[in-house]
Amino acid sequence: MEVENTIIQNEDININASGDFCDSLGNLLTIEAYNMSELEEYYNLMKQLTINEEPPDNNFKIRKGLVIVDDKGTNIGIHATDINEMKKIINVLEKYYNTNFQKLQFSYMTRKEVKKGEGYYLQGLEYNEDYLKSPSFLLKCSKEDKDKIHELLNIKKRSDKWLWYPHRLEQTNFYVKGNTHNEYPIFIISKGRYFRNKKYQPPKTAQYLEMIGVDYKIIVEPEELEMYAKSISKSKIITLPDEYLNKNQGSIPARNFVHHYNIDKENIAYWILDDNINDYYWVDQNERYKVRDAFAFKFVEDLMNNYENVYLAGHQYKMFCPPTDYRNIIQHNGRVFSSILIRTDIPSLNDDADIWRGKYNEDVDLSLRILKQGLPTILSIVLTADKDRTGGSGGNEEIYTSDSNHSGNQKSNSLLEHHSDAIDIITRYNRTHHKIKTELFENNKYIRSSDFTENKYNILYI
Repeated sequence: MEVENTIIQNEDININASGDFCDSLGNLLTIEAYNMSELEEYYNLMKQLTINEEPPDNNFKIRKGLVIVDDKGTNIGIHATDINEMKKIINVLEKYYNTNFQKLQFSYMTRKEVKKGEGYYLQGLEYNEDYLKSPSFLLKCSKEDKDKIHELLNIKKRSDKWLWYPHRLEQTNFYVKGNTHNEYPIFIISKGRYFRNKKYQPPKTAQYLEMIGVDYKIIVEPEELEMYAKSISKSKIITLPDEYLNKNQGSIPARNFVHHYNIDKENIAYWILDDNINDYYWVDQNERYKVRDAFAFKFVEDLMNNYENVYLAGHQYKMFCPPTDYRNIIQHNGRVFSSILIRTDIPSLNDDADIWRGKYNEDVDLSLRILKQGLPTILSIVLTADKDRTGGSGGNEEIYTSDSNHSGNQKSNSLLEHHSDAIDIITRYNRTHHKIKTELFENNKYIRSSDFTENKYNILYI
């Protein structure tokens, strides 16, 4: 029984994801036997000696920063405030899955220096040292497993996508002010959004601006004036002239009206905002802070003013800028949408000085026309806009519904008509989308103004 004695003395026998016996390093083990009966006996003995029995799912895999329990499951980010708390999580998971997790390597946030270049001098995106010491990994599993893990850890479930143990790192401040005023006027395009939650109230963007005390004008169709006036002062409402009505072009006519209005007023630039923006967020110390004054706009205005050839600037969407995933403070040469700062001397389409056209994806079309002329654009990543999804109860819902019930076909084809050289048509989430060939515009260069200023702000966290 020499072979049997060898087996009994081995105290670290495991079964890998393929069902093979291996040592602690993953090296395969061999069973020697004289006949099939003896082989079966030794096999059963080795199964009894394994520290961990075969996991319930043959797809169980451990990779760097990732544990896959169920290939058909979804990821949840497991975070702990420090390594000692993470060990408690691992202990719970090992017992629950009856599997050894000791080979799992945790992920840590690493400090990245902001690259030199345009915008490097800007504030924000500093690191919270506690986050740098916080280990994490991804667990791919079923929803039932996620519920059970929360239960075993005795923590309240807040999301299927992440959990913190024993609690999320605490945020001490939630708001920020820049103690400054916007330089350029703000205009909101709106239709059909004067009534919400069973009462008359301003659309979300106007409600935000009212709260932070920033002046604005809202552009509406004449027949909706009285509805909007139930919650907004008429001094802030501008009705569209007849020549801009009934064009079946969504918000395009209203946008062109705003552009001509600002040219007539001899404004250098102006803001044009969608009417469904909930808030603006400043990102710093690995946290988001709600902006509570005109700093939300002045920050981007100062960026535009620093360059002679920037005609489009704006805010990236909050959803694309998680506070734990730092990138450059500004995004160069991308599409500008929903919260847009436009110079009135921007290159126009025709002798009438129109800059908007078509029916769908007007912001993409305008951005691509500017980029294809070799001109740069700027998007703020450190200061972002929290906008609702496109559609809903707004004025463009009708045209998007007519696009084969939001299939995206007409939207994408309208872009393809003018920009086949700059976009690809792809299918994602069972809908048709466009994908901009951003590599075409990587070399669009910024020309600094003669009075270029490395602006610093007296930011107050409250």
